[in-house]
Amino acid sequence: MTRTGYFVRLAISVAIDLFDFTIGRAPLMGTVGEGMSTFVLVLLWGWPGLAYAGEFLDFTEQIDGFVPTATIIAIGVGMKNGHLTGPKSGGPPAR
Repeated sequence: MTRTGYFVRLAISVAIDLFDFTIGRAPLMGTVGEGMSTFVLVLLWGWPGLAYAGEFLDFTEQIDGFVPTATIIAIGVGMKNGHLTGPKSGGPPAR
């Protein structure tokens, strides 16, 4: 993934969290949205995207709305792959 591609995926993750903070707080919309969002995040980030499925644990949809889980996943993958920190010295640039 290129650095530009990473930031596009990061923007999608932020949009997912914004949806969860607003419309996703409604009980039925939250559950359906979390299922679809988990699927999208797995497509975007691979296995780390499954961490979003933990939002199903809050059946009230009130607590998980304050934790930007999708953005945290994106930042974690970006840090691991060097998209946020730049290339490591001595190696080829991050893609």
